[in-house]
Amino acid sequence: MFLLVGASIRALMESAVESGYPVRGIDFFGDLDTRRCGKTVGIVNDLGLAPTVKNLLQVARGLTCQGLVYVSGPENHPEELTFWEERGLLCGNGVSALQQVRDPWQLRQALSEIGIAMPEFYRVEQWSPDEIGKKWLLKPLNRGGGHGIVELPQEKVDARARISGLGDPSRYIVQEYISGIPASVTFLADGRQAVVLGTSRQLTGIQGSQPFIYAGNIVPFDSSFLPGLRTFEEDLIRISQHLASAFGLRGVNTLDFIVNSSGIWVLELNPRWSASVELIEKWRGERLFSPHIAACKAKGQNSFPPSGDNRKPVHKQGWQGFWGKSIVYAQSSFQVTADLDIQSLYEQGVRDIPPAGTRLESGQPICTVLSGAASDAACWQSLQVKSEWARQVFGDIKSSAAR
Repeated sequence: MFLLVGASIRALMESAVESGYPVRGIDFFGDLDTRRCGKTVGIVNDLGLAPTVKNLLQVARGLTCQGLVYVSGPENHPEELTFWEERGLLCGNGVSALQQVRDPWQLRQALSEIGIAMPEFYRVEQWSPDEIGKKWLLKPLNRGGGHGIVELPQEKVDARARISGLGDPSRYIVQEYISGIPASVTFLADGRQAVVLGTSRQLTGIQGSQPFIYAGNIVPFDSSFLPGLRTFEEDLIRISQHLASAFGLRGVNTLDFIVNSSGIWVLELNPRWSASVELIEKWRGERLFSPHIAACKAKGQNSFPPSGDNRKPVHKQGWQGFWGKSIVYAQSSFQVTADLDIQSLYEQGVRDIPPAGTRLESGQPICTVLSGAASDAACWQSLQVKSEWARQVFGDIKSSAAR
């Protein structure tokens, strides 16, 4: 039995179950469709615990498994994974690799070896707002989903005042804002080499607030947005292969970046199964849990799973259409009261379904919606329509009143 752990394990559990693996899951809330896939514990709803990685992994220690697979959360607390790594049960990047690749200074050094840039960044105490015309972001270290990122005021006095209010400045960096299209590339690695699995355009921001928070993806990234970047796909392959070798990465990994007319600007590497993977699975027409496990356990030059061919473009001929997902955020505070038909919602592309009685505050995620279309634009439009419909289904009164 494989144990799946993270903030939200629904997509990973779907992939594992449909690949024929026996699994159990532990995440924060234990959404209805996650429980439908298999036995799941939501540490908040079932155990009354705070939604922290430490609590997740403390509960996980009490279960026997043949391997632990993690999604969002544990990569930012690598020391908490030592228990499974020491026992040979960790199916993913190990403690040392996580500590290195989640360090922006080490990531920048590795990228500089192949001529790839990151946006300029500084430790908070080393930053001086002297460069005219640049926008700067205050960004927490090792926190996912764009949470906590804010734009610093242009006025020096106001910027300094904002920074002085931080509880612990060592937990933050100041990073230059780079305009462009947020995107990502997902690759499979065996500790030495990598195979690119797919790309995505990232959707960010909640209307009216939190402009940098993660809001979904559309797969694949439509490179026609930037026709002048002739080496875009080749660069992504080169970056993926170099990082896999430099940090000894294993399994599924996702690199976030900004792309503009100047090229690729790397933001961070998520060294685990990420939110865009379920869309890449739909686009490729294959589940990726088995390749992930095989790559994590690969030993020797000939054991790497042949799940791709880097001699071909990322967007392979014959793979048609676009797949998207959107996180539906609440526009008001309300309680889910409807007696929901899970099967009907699931068939209409709704995922991460909260149970009746769940209290949601404005700005919290209600659910996820999925959609497929013939173009990026059509996919995005479909996601907007589905998101508004989902808000009404779950009882977001402000959303309904706005129509």
